[in-house]
Amino acid sequence: MKKQSPEQPMSARYFLFSLRLTIPAILLFMGCIAGAFSYKHQVSLAHKQVEEDLTHHARLTATATAQLLEYIYRRTDLQNSQSESVTISIGRLSGDRNLSVALFCDERDLIRNASRYELQNQPLQKTLWADLVPVLKNVRTRRAGQIVTRPDRSSIQAIYPVVFPPQAGELRSRRVGAIILDYNLAKAKQRAIADASHQALQVVATQGFLCILVGFLLDRIVTQRARRLMLASNQLAQGNFDTRVHLQGADELTQMAQAFNYMAAQIQQNTEALQNSQQQLKAQTEELEQTLQELNQTQVQLIQQEKMSSLGQLVAGVAHEINNPVNFIHGNLNYVQEYCQDLCDLMQLYQQYYPSPIPEIEAKVEEIDLAFLQQDFPKILSSMKVGTSRIQQIVLSLRNFSRMDEAEFKAVDLHEGIESTLLILQHRLKAQPERPEICIIRNYGNLPTLECYSGQLNQVLMNILANAIDALEEKMRCQSCLLQSAIDALELQSPPSQQESSDCPYQITICTSVVDSEWIKIAIADNGLGIPEQFQNQIFNPFFTTKPVGKGTGLGLSISYQIITEKHRGKLECFSTPKVGTVFVIRLPIRQPDRAKIHS
Repeated sequence: MKKQSPEQPMSARYFLFSLRLTIPAILLFMGCIAGAFSYKHQVSLAHKQVEEDLTHHARLTATATAQLLEYIYRRTDLQNSQSESVTISIGRLSGDRNLSVALFCDERDLIRNASRYELQNQPLQKTLWADLVPVLKNVRTRRAGQIVTRPDRSSIQAIYPVVFPPQAGELRSRRVGAIILDYNLAKAKQRAIADASHQALQVVATQGFLCILVGFLLDRIVTQRARRLMLASNQLAQGNFDTRVHLQGADELTQMAQAFNYMAAQIQQNTEALQNSQQQLKAQTEELEQTLQELNQTQVQLIQQEKMSSLGQLVAGVAHEINNPVNFIHGNLNYVQEYCQDLCDLMQLYQQYYPSPIPEIEAKVEEIDLAFLQQDFPKILSSMKVGTSRIQQIVLSLRNFSRMDEAEFKAVDLHEGIESTLLILQHRLKAQPERPEICIIRNYGNLPTLECYSGQLNQVLMNILANAIDALEEKMRCQSCLLQSAIDALELQSPPSQQESSDCPYQITICTSVVDSEWIKIAIADNGLGIPEQFQNQIFNPFFTTKPVGKGTGLGLSISYQIITEKHRGKLECFSTPKVGTVFVIRLPIRQPDRAKIHS
């Protein structure tokens, strides 16, 4: 077989042999499958037909034999049951090749005559046909014949009644014998299978001859001419564009050769033009890819900004709706506290001037534990007042943080924005069962009010502080894993107790200062694991992140950089030392050069 070139893996994969062998083989295989199914179907039909024919034959033969025996006995006496006429009638049935045995029984199930001599004068119960005794009784009772098929479909028994002549004084004879014909169904099926096999072999032999003939014709008409087309295609694939194929005739292969020649001419003509335009197309493709990348980046940033703006409006609305009922509750708590104190004083006066109340009042006092209630109720009101004050602070922080839709610069207190952001992130800073608290160290300078988009600046602070918290949590996980590894290596029975220290091991430091009369500086530092050196130049690139899949999008710092540098005309820098920590430094102008809107 000829070795296939690398340019033709599909033909080698699906057709391992020549078509002149493959097509006849497929035809032969399909013919064999069709023959097998046809053979199986014919055998099934033959089995069914044999059973039907043999059943019909058994019914007719048994009916005729029973009628013949009744006729004989009407003319002879029962004592002469082995007369020559009965013997001849039973013996004549032996000529049926499908009949295994014929039995003639009297009314006592005694075999009076049989096609096999050794069965004569034997009780039916002591023969191989003893299981037919109940059927025989049913046939006598009904005086109607019955066909019985063995469960294994190996034989068919026809049991038909033979009514003997009535004796003296009988209107209807009570003596009923039976003729039993046992037909071998297995032999009949074997002959049917043999006939079907013979026919199937003839069909397969005919198909084999036709397949050989088809293979010879395919080689002369198709394969040799197709091989010429294949060789020409290989030469064309190797770059010989002047290759042509000339086939005689008017069939499909000749048309393919003409189409191949036309294709080769077109390829030869277009190749030069294609090579000339390749460099130009490559340059255009690179330009389009760069433009598409910029458009995708801009689209993602716009979507993110729109999400933040919508989120800010939602948060502001929710904060406003929460603020009204909270103020109502907080204001009424003062009155509730005064009323509670008045009730407690009144109860003390009652206890002072009426020390011995009636038994029902004493029982109720003991049931509600009045002393504990007087002591605990003011504490509950005090804690509720503290809680509502906390809710008011959170609502105020949300309202300050959510100024995302402001279209003009406004003078704001930078420290107020920082504190609002920290309050929102408070749930991540607090100590948790699996890790200690993250401490915030504030080094605030005396800053003037800052002209900025307060909502967008809060977004920058949120992104940087959230990244700092992520870095510290990653450091905690690494230290926890190292501690557990050390415990396993030393085979300690219990982990060592944590060393308590007044210094917080996980810190975020926020420093603000005035650089000069025009600029202020914000530095946010953490003592996490730091950023690897090979990634420090990429952290402000869109979609770049070192976080696990599903945790970071790579847009937070990119959008923060755009907000600081483009919308506020400031600077955002990152300084990181691996295993020491990271510092983000924001420099912003105190007053913007113009008061007009700055579009992204």
